[in-house]
Amino acid sequence: MQVAPAEIFTGYTSDGTNITIPLAALPGLTAAEANATTGNVMEVSRQILDRLHSGITALAPTARPTKATVAKQNPSIATGVGVAPGTLRQGYSLTFDLTPTALELAPEA
Repeated sequence: MQVAPAEIFTGYTSDGTNITIPLAALPGLTAAEANATTGNVMEVSRQILDRLHSGITALAPTARPTKATVAKQNPSIATGVGVAPGTLRQGYSLTFDLTPTALELAPEA
């Protein structure tokens, strides 16, 4: 099932040149984090992925895409050199079925 962006990101718009996802559509993201020059692209990305996951999983199973999926792993304690004690690591997994010639997302049935 193909899902329109506005079904996941409230207030999403596109004018053919730009896309806009309102800050309110990403409730965990602050204006400072989203700032175009001083913000944090990794936090913007994480919030988009988190909203994508929660939006897709909120759909009825029969309304979810089958040619592209998003999964969110359970957080785990991060380990390794330079990792602060108690830091959690959150993983996401995305899969996309692509057409072999154009490498575009395969159409939903």
